[in-house]
Amino acid sequence: MASVNSKKEMTMIDIEHIATLKWTEDQAQKLLALRGKMSRRRLEEKTEELGLKVAHQYIQQLEQPHLFTKRLKSDTLTVSVEVIKILCTALGTNITDFFNSAKILTVVP
Repeated sequence: MASVNSKKEMTMIDIEHIATLKWTEDQAQKLLALRGKMSRRRLEEKTEELGLKVAHQYIQQLEQPHLFTKRLKSDTLTVSVEVIKILCTALGTNITDFFNSAKILTVVP
């Protein structure tokens, strides 16, 4: 999504062609809310059980991006689509809960 003359422009691209997404404080707060009382270590275990371990330290980084972007050469934290998908599965949710503008469309060829 880009802003053109204060209008939002949205482009739909098949998710298989996207490697990473920008992660902001908004997504961090949503992750915290979705995780609820589940510990980061338990979420790590659930992701490992699903086949892609997301370390509890990385989950902390996703929940507190403002602390970690200071160490990066950029102000932007990006997260792979694979990590977001596995977190969604482990939390019993989907990508639309992290990104307000996301829509899940199933296209039958």
